[in-house]
Amino acid sequence: MADTGRTRHRAFRLALPSLVAASTLAAQATQHTSVARQLYDQTSLRAVINFSAGEVIVRPAPSGMLYRMSADYDAERYVPLTRYDSESQSVVLGLEPTGQGGLRVSSKEHLEQAADIELSRMVPLTLDITLGAAEGTLDLGGLRLRRVRLETAGSRTAVRFAQVNPGRCDTLAVKSGAAEVSFESLGNSRCDAIQIDGGAGGVTLDLGGAWAADGRIGVAVAVGQVRLKIPRDLGVELSLEQFLSSFEPKGFVREGKVWRTPGYAQAGHRVALHLSTTVGGVNVAWVP
Repeated sequence: MADTGRTRHRAFRLALPSLVAASTLAAQATQHTSVARQLYDQTSLRAVINFSAGEVIVRPAPSGMLYRMSADYDAERYVPLTRYDSESQSVVLGLEPTGQGGLRVSSKEHLEQAADIELSRMVPLTLDITLGAAEGTLDLGGLRLRRVRLETAGSRTAVRFAQVNPGRCDTLAVKSGAAEVSFESLGNSRCDAIQIDGGAGGVTLDLGGAWAADGRIGVAVAVGQVRLKIPRDLGVELSLEQFLSSFEPKGFVREGKVWRTPGYAQAGHRVALHLSTTVGGVNVAWVP
C-alpha cells in the first residue's frame, strides 16, 4: 500500500507542471474587443489614439460610421480605451498599460497585439496619435483632416495619403524618438505647415500628391537619414543646416543660401523645405 501511495504522489508531482503551464497559457491568451458608433448629427470629431505596443492600423471608416475599433490585446498588461464625449464630439481609442509593469516571458503568440481603428471621412477631423513600442500604418487619405499631431517613441510608422483631403489642414506635427517614419503623397494631406522632429531614426518624405497651395515643411533629425522623393514638376526650395552629415545636390540649382529645383519660379506649386541634420545625410530621388 505504501508503494502504491508513493507511486500516486510521484505521478501527481509529474503532472503538476503541465497543469500549471496549461493554466498560465490560458491566462496569457489575448482577448478581443470591438466598439463602434454610427454617424448621426455630429459636425466634427476629435480623435485621440493611444497605442502602447503592437501593431495598429488607422484608416477611413465605412459610410455611416463615426468611428470603429477592433483590437486583440494582452489582458494581463493592457486595457482597451473607448471613451466618447458627445458634448465635445471627441473620442479616445486604443490600448494603455494596466500599470502593473514588469517583463513577462511567454510565447510570441500570446504577446501579439493589434488594433484596427476606422474614422469617418464625412466630418472635419482633428487627430492626435501617440504610439509607444508599436508599428503603425496610418492610411489617412480621404479623411477631412483639420489638424494632425503624431508622436511615436520606438517604432516604425508609415503615414499614407493615397487620396486627397477634401478639407483643409492647418498643421501636421510629428515627433519621433528612435523610430523610422515615412510619409507618402504629402501633397494630398492639404496641410499648410508640416513639422517633423526626429531623434535617432530615419525619415522618408514623398512630396507627391495634389498640393492645394504652396507648402512649408520643416524636418529636424538628430541621428539618421532623411530620404526625399521629389516629383520633377514640383518647385522645391531647400535650405539646409548640417553637422557631420552629407548632401548630394544633384538636380538642384544653388541660388544664394538655398537650393532650388530647375524651373522653380514657373512651377504650379512650390514647397519650402528646411532640413536640419546632425549625424546622417540627405538622399534625394527624383520621380515622374
